[in-house]
Amino acid sequence: MKSKMKKTLSIMTLLLIVSLLMAGCVNDTSYSGTMNIVEATQVVSAYGNSDAVIIDARGQEAYDKGHFENALCLAPSDLVVDKPVAATLAPKAKVERELSKLGIEKDDTLYVYDDNSGVNAGRVWWTLKVYGHENVMIVNGGTDALLKAGLEPTKALPMVTESAYEAEEADMTLIAGYDEVKAVTEDENSSVKIIDVRSIAEYEAGNIPGAILYPHTDNLYKDGTFKSARDIYLFYSDKGIERDDALILYCKSSFRATQALAVLQEAGYENVKVYDGAWLEWSSMGGPTESQLDKAPVTVQDGS
Repeated sequence: MKSKMKKTLSIMTLLLIVSLLMAGCVNDTSYSGTMNIVEATQVVSAYGNSDAVIIDARGQEAYDKGHFENALCLAPSDLVVDKPVAATLAPKAKVERELSKLGIEKDDTLYVYDDNSGVNAGRVWWTLKVYGHENVMIVNGGTDALLKAGLEPTKALPMVTESAYEAEEADMTLIAGYDEVKAVTEDENSSVKIIDVRSIAEYEAGNIPGAILYPHTDNLYKDGTFKSARDIYLFYSDKGIERDDALILYCKSSFRATQALAVLQEAGYENVKVYDGAWLEWSSMGGPTESQLDKAPVTVQDGS
C-alpha cells in the first residue's frame, strides 16, 4: 500500500512540475506598460483622468454613427495633404490647427483606436510622434477590444475647449524621402532593407527593387490583436530582418507602414523609417520597379 501511495505521489508531483513549467512557457501576448501599444483594459482604467484623451481614428462617418464617451474624432485624413503626392504628411501648422480645434494639450496622454487593424490609428500615432507628442498609444484590438472591455458607444458629442497646441519640428529620423529610397536601390552595397507591407497581389504587380515583402496583416493574430513583441521579432527575423538593421517601410500611401513601425519598435527595432510618399510617389516619379509576376512565385510565411 505504501509503495502504491509513494508511486501516486511521485506521479502527482511530476505532473505538477510539468504544469508549472508549461505555464512558465506560455507567452504573454498583451502589451502592458509599453511605449506604442496599450491594452483596452488599461484605457478603461484611465477613463476620467484629466490628461487621458480618447481618439477615434475611424473617420467622421463612423464617428457620427457611434463612438466611445468623450472620444474625439481625429482621422488620418485630417493630418495629410495631397501635394506633392496624395496622403502625405501635413505640415506642422496644419497639425497644430487640427489638434488645437480638439482641445488637445501637449502633455495629454492620447489613446487612439480604429476598426482597421491599427492602420488608421497607426497613421495618427506616427504623425503625432513625428511632431513630438510623447504620450500617444494605439489601442490593441481597437473598437472590438474596447467593446469587450466594457465601453459602450454613444452619439453624444464631448465638450471641447480649443487649445493652442504647439508641435515640435518634424523628427526626420522617422521619415524617408524619395531621394533616400532611390539611393538605397542604386547602391548595391547598401545595408538598408526596404520592407513592402502591402498585400502579396500588390507586391507581385510591382514593387521597389529589392524590397522584402512582409504584409502588415502578418503583424496580427487571427483575433485582430497585435502579435506580441516576441512573436514580431521571431517572424521578422525568420525573413532575415534583424533588430540592428536599418529599415525603410512603405505601402501604397504609407498608412499601413505606420502600423508596422509601431510593432517593430515594440520588438526592439530602433532604426526604422516610413517612406511617406510611398508607392504613389515612387510610381509617379518614375522610380525603378520590378515585378514578381515575371519571377518565381512569392512565398510568405503565414505567421498565424
